[in-house]
Amino acid sequence: MAVLGGALTLTLAVAPAGAAPAHDVQATASQLLGFTVGMDGRVYAASPTGLSPFTSYAIAPPGAGVSAVRQSDGNAAVFTIGTNGGLFTVLTSSATSGTRIVQVGPSGLASPGGRVNAVTGLDGSIHVAFPGRDGAVYAVSFSSTMSQTSSVQRASATGVAPSNAVVAAAWVSGVPGAVFVGSDGALHSVWRTGTGTWTTVPASAPGLASPGAGVAAIVKGGTAAYVSGLDGRLWQVGVTASGGVPDPWDPVAVTGTGVVPVGARLAATRFDNGPTNVLFAGADGAIRIVTNQTGSWVTSVASGAGVAQPGGPVAALAYGDYLYSDWCGNDLWWWFWWKRPLPPPPPPPWYGETDSFPTTIPVRSGYEVAVALYR
Repeated sequence: MAVLGGALTLTLAVAPAGAAPAHDVQATASQLLGFTVGMDGRVYAASPTGLSPFTSYAIAPPGAGVSAVRQSDGNAAVFTIGTNGGLFTVLTSSATSGTRIVQVGPSGLASPGGRVNAVTGLDGSIHVAFPGRDGAVYAVSFSSTMSQTSSVQRASATGVAPSNAVVAAAWVSGVPGAVFVGSDGALHSVWRTGTGTWTTVPASAPGLASPGAGVAAIVKGGTAAYVSGLDGRLWQVGVTASGGVPDPWDPVAVTGTGVVPVGARLAATRFDNGPTNVLFAGADGAIRIVTNQTGSWVTSVASGAGVAQPGGPVAALAYGDYLYSDWCGNDLWWWFWWKRPLPPPPPPPWYGETDSFPTTIPVRSGYEVAVALYR
């Protein structure tokens, strides 16, 4: 349903008693931004203080795919697939208070409003991947301040992925790439070779997941992909530019069966020198976190039931010792900030408090979302 004068719920993380993280860094309201494409086709930005247009005119279909990263100078770069099927980026500037909209590459490559994902490499470079209308994966690279360093390239053969597949941009050993569930239900990866060409490498056997299913990638602390399987389990696959790890492929289930809705959208993030966290909306509409905080994988519930569409889009960001997430919920745009306790073990539980503020800009339940730090 549309959000018109509703309330935005924010869960504000606080430290559990006795927990004193060594790197207790929390983003301020002005630093944390969520993004979506509204019902009028404009990109909107949300923060804990409100929701406002990020672009002055429509560039994409309502609820279009969207991804966002922070540039090295603190500015934001937001990516979406426009109504003409081309890749667009919306950039902020340190010199002005406005935004600049740039089309990157030709029109018609992707389905209008299709899915897109951006990732920042360990050297600060930015890489973007998306599925094409022809079933190929496309990719483009930028410097840390969004100077384009490559053209939009077809990174795979046509027909390997559904045109609406989730494609997660990735980075391993200085090489940009992407992971996705192909038309055969196998997890695949594509990587740019030293000669500038691309190679496609399977990372699981066929039938692991539904074609085009939710997948997320981690690049800090070793590259790994996470996928929602046909059996309702969350699967982890270590990834290199030569395939899955170990070889032959050996996906590892990190939840039991039936925990994750089949094909669910995933968000994955890793703390610096800390645990990995994978988020999704469960079958009951509650946001769940699968984390290896204690050394083994544990699933925690981070919200009440019914706040999101089961398996719907969710975004996540780890910063300091806080985990941030946003999604377009069933009655309103939801957020939470979640605090990670640190050892000595056994660690106290993660803990959060709620707050809310009004929203007046219409968005719809289940819209695509992104989250990034800004300046």
